[in-house]
Amino acid sequence: MNFLSQIEELADVGRGSAPLGPSARNSMDIPSNLSRLSGGNSSGTDYNSIFSLVRKAVKTALGKERVGLGLALADLPSQLGAFWEVGGNYIVMNKNILDALRYANRPKEEINSFVFVILMHEYLHSLGVLDEYKARTMTARICATIFEEGHPAYEIGTRDPWQVYPFLLQVPSGNGENLKIIGNFDSDTVSYIM
Repeated sequence: MNFLSQIEELADVGRGSAPLGPSARNSMDIPSNLSRLSGGNSSGTDYNSIFSLVRKAVKTALGKERVGLGLALADLPSQLGAFWEVGGNYIVMNKNILDALRYANRPKEEINSFVFVILMHEYLHSLGVLDEYKARTMTARICATIFEEGHPAYEIGTRDPWQVYPFLLQVPSGNGENLKIIGNFDSDTVSYIM
């Protein structure tokens, strides 16, 4: 099966298509790994570890991956979780939304799940899934396959994140300023010392 037909199959959530594979949930072990990232007293988000899980999930689902992406945080409009510029090497996430989730005292597992879903959506764009609807439905399909109903990543991934967290629409909109590059991102694909 070629990549385009895989995309079509994954985007075909509305017609009751079969799950990604009989052992996809067990073979990836993404839910327990994402939950482990929630432990400890660290207040920071481990973007690299979360992205490693995203890459693993997408590679299992599609058999494709891309290395060498970077991550930046910026003040973006409140209705935008993140973006990836076609041909670019950076995913830019909305710092204001992440700050709002933290300020609202959402559990770390929910914040990590939000980051997981947003990064997956943008990562799919970077793999060539440029159609917004297809990227959303593929994200939903992958999340529904690997997470149990009720897990924050399932809820965020299979619904509109702004329906799950309507207060995010009230977050002050930014204009792309205050760009902060996240170091040590996608580091497990780097085979040399920088």
